[in-house]
Order: sequence, then C-alpha cells, then structure tokens
Amino acid sequence: MRSEIVLRFGCLLACVTSLASAQTSVDRSFNSVANNCQDIQWSDKARQMYPTIAAACQSVEERGGKKYVKFQGTVGRVVDSGRQLVVDFKGGGEITLTPPPETTFYVDGRRTKVTQLQRGDALNFYIAEDRLAAQFPENAETEIVNSRFVVVPIVIPEVPGEQLAATLPATASSLPLLGLGGFAFLSLGAMLRYRRRG
Repeated sequence: MRSEIVLRFGCLLACVTSLASAQTSVDRSFNSVANNCQDIQWSDKARQMYPTIAAACQSVEERGGKKYVKFQGTVGRVVDSGRQLVVDFKGGGEITLTPPPETTFYVDGRRTKVTQLQRGDALNFYIAEDRLAAQFPENAETEIVNSRFVVVPIVIPEVPGEQLAATLPATASSLPLLGLGGFAFLSLGAMLRYRRRG
C-alpha cells in the first residue's frame, strides 16, 4: 500500500513539473492592467534589451483581445540593402530590426519596400503583449483596425563582454530539480514494489 502511495505521489509531482515548465515557456513582452503607457509592465528581457522602451511608448491599443504598444520612429540607417534597419525611437534610443527582403512599409500613406526607405522616413510599429518583435501593419494607418501585421525580428544589441552576463535573461530554474525529484520518487516506488514481491 505504501509503495502505491509513493508511486502515485511521484507521478503527480512529475505531471505538475511538466505543466509548470510549459507555462514558463511563454515569452511575454509586457503585462498591462489598463490601456495606457504608464500601466505597462515590461518584461525583464525587454528592459534589458532596450532600457528606454517604456519612455518610447506612444499609446496602448487592443485588437482581438490582445494588447499592443504603439511606437513611432524615423529611419536612422538602412544597412546591407535593407537586411538591417536602424530606427530612432520617438522618446528614446534606437532599435535595430531585421526585416525579410520582401517587407513593405507605409511611409506617408505610400507602400514602400525596405530597400527604398530613406533616412528620416517616419514609421509606426507595434509590439504585442505576447511577442517581443516589431509588428508593422500590412495596410495604411486608416485601415489598421482590420489590418494584419508583418512581424519583424528585433536585433539584440551588442553588449561589452563584462556586462554580458548581467544582461542575459535568466533561463535556469529549479524545475529540472523538481523533475529529478519526481523521477526519484517513481524509482523508489518501483523499488519498494519489487522488494515486496521478492
């Protein structure tokens, strides 16, 4: 009887561990309790990558049950035929994006290829609460309510070697130890059951 209890407890612990592991894998960019910039709580990763990201927030919008932070900026540099795009945040700092070659943006209401962008061109983009990436509307701003978004990855800024360890996101957790503990309980239960039969 005791071995069955230990076995069941081990199974329960292993299940809880795997569930907790799945829940922590979601990489949110921010949390918000209201639709304004002051109530945005940026993730550690977002703040480490761009310390001025909170100051650059222009507004918070909600579409389809998901919140987006709106940013405005101007093109600073187009690097390597558009493979990298440096945008100056309105409100602070720079952000470097890596748009796919076929990406188009709306500049002054005109559809513009990434290779045609010029220094000083104004761009609006969004970051969704569940993904740390720049998202540009496929349609002009006047049609944005029904617009889909083009996701453009953000480049992690280069950090001097001494500061790198301090700014890397904390990926380690105690979940593997919990899983190991669950496995140990399962092994113990199996061993007790084997001993009882022998």
